[in-house]
Amino acid sequence: MARQEWAARIAALRKQLGLLQADFGRLFGVRQSSVSRWENGGKEPSVENYIRMANLADETSCLWFLERAGVETGRFERLTLRKTTKKSEKT
Repeated sequence: MARQEWAARIAALRKQLGLLQADFGRLFGVRQSSVSRWENGGKEPSVENYIRMANLADETSCLWFLERAGVETGRFERLTLRKTTKKSEKT
């Protein structure tokens, strides 16, 4: 059985941050065994922990983690576009 995409993304984030599972777990108030279950696809993190992961991730991954938490990210993209347009108008 293939590993869930969310499990692979969590493992990639942890590795990108250069953290051991125990250290990563401390950021979320969970044990190393919980991080292991997340990364193996055995148990999905809570919405709150997905949001915490979004705050640690780069921009592209941030949006993915927020979407997984149920956040409508299209609004963020529109806000970013508006800010870019306003900056262009000033120059």
